Amino acid sequence: MQKYVGSLLLISSLVFSSKFFSQVGIGTEKPNSTLDVNGDVALRNELSLGGTDLAKGNPGETNQVLVSQGEGLPPTWKYVKAPFVEDGTYKLTNTYLSESELGITNFSAGVAGDGVYTSSIGDPLDSKWTKIPNLTTQMEVKFSENKLVYQTQTGVEIVGSTVGSTVKFICGIFKDNKLVALRPDKISAAYSNTPTQYMFTLNYSEQNSPIGVYTMDVACRKIATIDLNNYFSIGSNIPTYQSGSVTVANTGSNSFALKSFFKIDITQLIIFAP
Repeated sequence: MQKYVGSLLLISSLVFSSKFFSQVGIGTEKPNSTLDVNGDVALRNELSLGGTDLAKGNPGETNQVLVSQGEGLPPTWKYVKAPFVEDGTYKLTNTYLSESELGITNFSAGVAGDGVYTSSIGDPLDSKWTKIPNLTTQMEVKFSENKLVYQTQTGVEIVGSTVGSTVKFICGIFKDNKLVALRPDKISAAYSNTPTQYMFTLNYSEQNSPIGVYTMDVACRKIATIDLNNYFSIGSNIPTYQSGSVTVANTGSNSFALKSFFKIDITQLIIFAP
């Protein structure tokens, strides 16, 4: 009886060993891998990768996810660079950013404004407007449900012969040469024959723009000025100016401090398939 039990245990051990080192199927009679599970899997403790007979393996770190490295390679733990999102929320998918120290300098002394105080959405980018150089951006919209957020900021400088000398101007954002956002503003000289600086900012959002590739520009125009002799610049400084018969070098600003920025954020609506 003792020999019979011993033989039975040996046979069982061999059968178990054979099955352990061959393909094992759970819920399937034809496993396709070392362990093939056809059904739900519940883990009640940690999952470790890359273990050996002597080492447990790597259980990963907090906020890491399991990532495939392709066929024939083991998976690995990776940190997620983008945050998880909920169904029905917007996710940032792309950001465009451009900057320029080459501003608009053709609005300066001797140049009158165009006298047009208003503009409308959809107006063309015609000869009344002057683009801020190097801010042109090619933007691609890939999803029909989206939000586009435009932000532009540029320095403005004036040198007036009298305190309170004022220039009125307007800057706008154009999409495929059509005005989509605008803001009028003005700058006044705080001192006579001394540069005065100001930061112009325009923020605007657009929703559900059609899918496509668009050319974006920032452009400005001079509306009016109290004194034609005012020096006026957008996006760069006024390097020199006349104070009476004397040519004065501007040491109060530079084009780096007054440079222009143009940023576009594209977010898409996340909807998970049912």
